[in-house]
Amino acid sequence: MSNIALTQTFGVYLNIPRTDRKLFNELIKKFGWVSETREDVLKEFLADRPTVNDITESDIMDEVKAVRYCK
Repeated sequence: MSNIALTQTFGVYLNIPRTDRKLFNELIKKFGWVSETREDVLKEFLADRPTVNDITESDIMDEVKAVRYCK
């Protein structure tokens, strides 16, 4: 999806029967649209995530408590 400017696109989530996936892919190709499954989006997210994590579990819990209890 990186070739298309996000400001020019409209995101839509569809649940379609698996039996109609082939027809839907043909329409996507015909209209020049881009299709991504949830798995595609997850794979892209996991590939781009940082490998070094400087946040500890206690840091996360401190932040949760600060937001939850306004401290």
